[in-house]
Amino acid sequence: MPFTSRAVVKSAAALLFTCVSTLAVAAPTPFTAHYRLDISGWPNATITHRLSHQGDTWESDMKASIKVASGEERGRFRLDGNSLQALDYTSAYSLLGIGDDYHLDQEQLSELPDRQTALFELSRKAPTARCANPQVSPCELKYQDHKERDETLYYRITDRGDIETPAGTFPGVTVDTWDPEKRDRHLYFTFHREIPGLLLKTRYVRDGEERSHLTLIDLKLTENASQQ
Repeated sequence: MPFTSRAVVKSAAALLFTCVSTLAVAAPTPFTAHYRLDISGWPNATITHRLSHQGDTWESDMKASIKVASGEERGRFRLDGNSLQALDYTSAYSLLGIGDDYHLDQEQLSELPDRQTALFELSRKAPTARCANPQVSPCELKYQDHKERDETLYYRITDRGDIETPAGTFPGVTVDTWDPEKRDRHLYFTFHREIPGLLLKTRYVRDGEERSHLTLIDLKLTENASQQ
């Protein structure tokens, strides 16, 4: 979720992915979440993230908009126990009426997940990930971007405490992610520890300076799930 016009959207979605832990993970819960994205040098953006399902197929849909730009990413995937398979990915970005559309099908996603699917998978595995101690090697994340290019990031768990947001206080787990070739840039994701896919906040830090942050401002859960 680094910030040009397209990155307004990518900043919320832009990362990822599969963790090495084989421990049991929490069952998903459909939700609709709204966020405020504050970006240095840009107008504030509104982001909506929905996780929905039909049978064993799930869809993660993230939309962002500001006055001059908008974008959307949508990933469909199948869950079979702890196993996850990406099925379809679409994205679209627009700046002043000029933009691009992208699509990846199941065959293209057979080896590596798309960003939306990978983000969901990371959130499932983060609560039990073992790469928390700075003296231990970081975990490695692999995925493919909207142009089918392979990407690798490292990550480390930095906190598992409760998180206060305008939408309430929730059990969180914070993940520090970075490109091994760009060590001065860090994207911190804080997920709900018990609701896979649900972001509570993010922070983008470059050269030790926070350049943007994402804040959960409203949350609606379905299927008789409580908010906390």
